[in-house]
Amino acid sequence: MKNRHIVLWVLLLLISSPLSAQNDTVKVLFVGNSYTYFWNLPQVVEAMAETQDYPLIARQSTAGGTSLEQHWKGEKDLETISIIKSQQWDIIVFQNHSMSSIDNPESFMEYGKKFIELAREQGAEPYLYMTWAREANPMMFDTIQKAYIKLAKETGTKLVPVGEAWQMARQNNPDIDLYDPDGTHPSPTGTYLIACMFLNQLTGLPVNDIPKRIQTTDRNGQKLYLMIQPQLQADYLQAIVMEIAKSGKGEYESSK
Repeated sequence: MKNRHIVLWVLLLLISSPLSAQNDTVKVLFVGNSYTYFWNLPQVVEAMAETQDYPLIARQSTAGGTSLEQHWKGEKDLETISIIKSQQWDIIVFQNHSMSSIDNPESFMEYGKKFIELAREQGAEPYLYMTWAREANPMMFDTIQKAYIKLAKETGTKLVPVGEAWQMARQNNPDIDLYDPDGTHPSPTGTYLIACMFLNQLTGLPVNDIPKRIQTTDRNGQKLYLMIQPQLQADYLQAIVMEIAKSGKGEYESSK
């Protein structure tokens, strides 16, 4: 009887161990460029998930100004294909160069499809990260949007409609500061919007309770703020994300 109790105790210990918890953690890889790493987007998504007690690890394979074609060919010392193949990912997010759908639509489609197929072969679910228009030329977004929707439909891939959230936020509040001073990259406010969108789309969680201050710890265990937003602005950005979530945008069945 005593031995039986010991066995049960060991089993309970294993079930509640960090290893068991780690196996339940959603592992996300972000593949892209500066639109992905600006203001530490993957880390912000991970920290937001933690505020909701959702176990998520976010990692990245990124290099500035890079297209998916360059990722595929291993340019700029990127090892994206090796990272995808050598580790077990639940979700892989693909973000192409912001001008790729306009300047090189054939490459956009070809390498988008290659990576989507590779992700599925490795047992991961692919997601497409729809980007936005540059500040000086909002008309760009129509071409960007159509390209991402076409790729999503032809491959049956989930689309994270960040660009649509961006457009809605700008149209409803033209004074909102989503852009970095360079007029193309996201500001901290833009990154907060993007991270809320990803948290909702990747996990299904509502974002209404996401804190206005997102924090983590540094290597010394000290508090480190990744993001600080005014409360009213955080509320506004969260409302945009939930409005898009309610519309059901992002879910596309394969047209094949």
